Amino acid sequence: MRRMPSEQVKEQRTQILSGVVETLLRDLKEGTGDRDRRRQVEEWMRTLGEKYPEFQIEVGLRDYYLAEAERLRKDFDRAADLTEKLSLGRHIESYLDRAAEYDRRIADK
Repeated sequence: MRRMPSEQVKEQRTQILSGVVETLLRDLKEGTGDRDRRRQVEEWMRTLGEKYPEFQIEVGLRDYYLAEAERLRKDFDRAADLTEKLSLGRHIESYLDRAAEYDRRIADK
């Protein structure tokens, strides 16, 4: 069996992983899956973002947090109960804070 040159293996690995990251970030932004599954993907993306800065995962996470805040805002508008509105408002603020943090990180680079 022929061995691939090290650089070729690295390039292939990066290409494969890049496609996985792009798909998962798109799914996050679109709200695919339930919140628990999105949270699991989000955690993995944060880990990968540190490991592979070339994938620009921080941009994808920022966009995901903004999209999630928008989804929750729609839930907020439909909510009738004050307690539910309060909870949703806090979650919205949390997502917006995370989006702002990633936006600062992106700007600092």
